[in-house]
Amino acid sequence: MGILIDSIVEKLEQYNPKSYINNKKITLIESVKYIESSIEDFKPNTLYVGQISRLPVSKLILQPTNFLIVSKLHLPCSVRTNRNTNIVLINEEFSPAIFNKVLDIFFKYEDININSLKLLKVLSKNTGLQDIINSSSKILGNPMYVSNTNFEILSFTEGVKLNHSLWTDITIKGYQQYDKLQSLLKDTILNAKLPIYFKSTNENNYEFKDGGNTIDELSKDSNSILYKENSKFTISRIWSNIYAGNKLLGQLIVIEAFKPFTERDVKIIGLLSNAISVELQKHKYYESSNVNSKELFLLQLLDGKITSQEALYENIKFAHWEMKYPLSVISIVNKSTISYIQFSYIKTFFQKIFYDCVCVLYKGNIIIATNYKDNKTLYKKCFKELQESLNNFEMFCGVSRPFYNLLKINKYYKQSLKAIELGRYRDIDKCIFIYDSYILQHILLLSSSEESLKDFCHPAIFKLITYDSVYKTDYLKNLYLYVMNFKNQSKLAGLMHIHRNTLHYRISKIEEIMNVDLNNVDEFFSIYLSFKILEFSGEEF
Repeated sequence: MGILIDSIVEKLEQYNPKSYINNKKITLIESVKYIESSIEDFKPNTLYVGQISRLPVSKLILQPTNFLIVSKLHLPCSVRTNRNTNIVLINEEFSPAIFNKVLDIFFKYEDININSLKLLKVLSKNTGLQDIINSSSKILGNPMYVSNTNFEILSFTEGVKLNHSLWTDITIKGYQQYDKLQSLLKDTILNAKLPIYFKSTNENNYEFKDGGNTIDELSKDSNSILYKENSKFTISRIWSNIYAGNKLLGQLIVIEAFKPFTERDVKIIGLLSNAISVELQKHKYYESSNVNSKELFLLQLLDGKITSQEALYENIKFAHWEMKYPLSVISIVNKSTISYIQFSYIKTFFQKIFYDCVCVLYKGNIIIATNYKDNKTLYKKCFKELQESLNNFEMFCGVSRPFYNLLKINKYYKQSLKAIELGRYRDIDKCIFIYDSYILQHILLLSSSEESLKDFCHPAIFKLITYDSVYKTDYLKNLYLYVMNFKNQSKLAGLMHIHRNTLHYRISKIEEIMNVDLNNVDEFFSIYLSFKILEFSGEEF
């Protein structure tokens, strides 16, 4: 670790230094010392500072060394061009202030190096984003937060007491207000590679107890930041975009709440942004290279990260999602987990079928949020095309019930998965399963853990089963077909290839054996439910 000699020269520009870099192998400075005539052995990565009169010219020929000479005297050409040495010359009378200035520059860079090691140590522990943020806040002495490309808050400094509306939005509400960010979003800050210092010009800006200008304090002339004054802010902040290559992952915002920002802070914020980028890329979502704001919004909803109507309203504006209600959730699953490579290929097929949809990969499945098709013709057309795609990809699809409340989308996502689970158990020849068709099976599944389902059957069903067994009749199957065809005797007589009078006789006989009235709605439903229970229990008719 250390600082390049060029960086020291840059920080000393007020003295108009001249540099003669002849040995590029030793330009990394690891320590600073005052030149003493008694020094015999010069270290190659040490910067020796002092007067020309103390320069041991006779010893320089053989030793690779760095010197910063402060003197009004002429520097010999043989010294300036010596291939072993690097010389920085300041044409002034030597003063302890210059030496101390060099020490300050060196120690500040050493401090940055030490803090970068601390960040590296936190990263190596793999304890997550929150630990990185908490540790970095201690280093910088100011609170901070991280948001994604939809400005959802991913993490913020814990345990900070800051009486400010911005911090309240971040820590209590969990989101930033769209209207307050609009003016920033119109500016091209999301393309900025350098950190941006938004300096508040508001009279309510915080004053620091140990405030006052320091040599290292940020100013308009700083080359390390983009400096923007903002009269709408009541507290200053540094905004640093987080990138993975050319892909924007989010933003790191550090608030100037407890101490003024310095050039040192900007360096550390740059290191921190890179550390956060590494951490965010571990998340499964960031493995995908083409995620837009709507898709990210859907992932947030599925993860349950948006919990209030107010937060929902703000996030909808950030995502620019103009939804048409009612919505439905469609889940596409494979026998094994769907990879991002598969998803990137398959995704376009589903987007063509449901042109107004949002399609994401979530927990190894493809999840589609789309407007529920009230038009039956359009609905059938979409699902015909969907079935063709599913057959090609050897996948299965579950469709939730229509809904109006986005905050409950996770419930309908689970419905779509449950439809697949129940449908594949009962209808093995299908690949599209609509939850509405399996609601009763779902109810029975939930009930089966508490009670014996057959206890809910109409008792006369078992009487009819016994009668068939004793007299070798087929009345149970006849009744099943009659109930499942909604008492349509003409249709049923054709299916059974018997005369309607024969069917009428059999139904009357069944009513007599069971002592029931199939024209009674309650009794009819009870018998219908009984058959569904028996089906669920594995009986065949």
